[in-house]
Amino acid sequence: MFRSVTLAALLAYASAQSISSACTNALTGIATNPDAAACLSPGSLVPIIAGGANASIVSPINNWLTSLCSAPACSNDTIAAVVQNITSGCSNELSGLGLTSSMVPSITGIIEQYYPTARQVVCLKDGNTNCVTQTLTNIQNVVGPLTLNNIVQIASNATTTTLPSNVTCTNCVKAAYNIINSAIPSLTSDSAPAVQSECGASFTDGTTPSGIAESASTSSTTANQAKAAALGSVSMMSHGALASVGASGLILVFSLFTFLA
Repeated sequence: MFRSVTLAALLAYASAQSISSACTNALTGIATNPDAAACLSPGSLVPIIAGGANASIVSPINNWLTSLCSAPACSNDTIAAVVQNITSGCSNELSGLGLTSSMVPSITGIIEQYYPTARQVVCLKDGNTNCVTQTLTNIQNVVGPLTLNNIVQIASNATTTTLPSNVTCTNCVKAAYNIINSAIPSLTSDSAPAVQSECGASFTDGTTPSGIAESASTSSTTANQAKAAALGSVSMMSHGALASVGASGLILVFSLFTFLA
């Protein structure tokens, strides 16, 4: 599950580096929307671009996840607005992922249904380390640095790359499996035998591994927080950073939650 989510999201992020002006405009509008900016924290992805095409994206993604998980959750209205804007403004970019405008209602419903679970999963921590960060680091140790220059190649080789059990069977992955199995058992019902074969019978026993904690904020967005988030995005836009980072980051968010679902 983590492997599929990670590679799909990275592939989507890479494809977003050369987006159309229509997509840029649509996503910039989302990034400067107070509610979306407050719950998605796209500005936290600026260091990915600033770091250069050959720098590992793991640390910047960790910083973004820290900001995302400490922010209030997106409301269904915000999710619906984000999906509508992305699918209408970025139809060419998303067509490569098999997504069309006719699928908007079903996509919106799926994301609204699965978003709380997906957010819970990506905000898991093992001690002080975010579980997605830990998993990305483990993958990086196997396949090499995850940079903007090589993630497309890494994703294209996903079907032929075998990850060892110390990547796929960690406490983080077990905790994620537990959450998904509890919230949406239909997604894991067919995978249990394969998971047990790879990670052992105890992997699916439902117990929470020692040291695992959830870090997703349960607070609500205030008007001042939303306004501050939007103003921060406007400030970044004046420096030319928001168009690429905001658009790419929001496609990353969209892809992450969609492929998890």
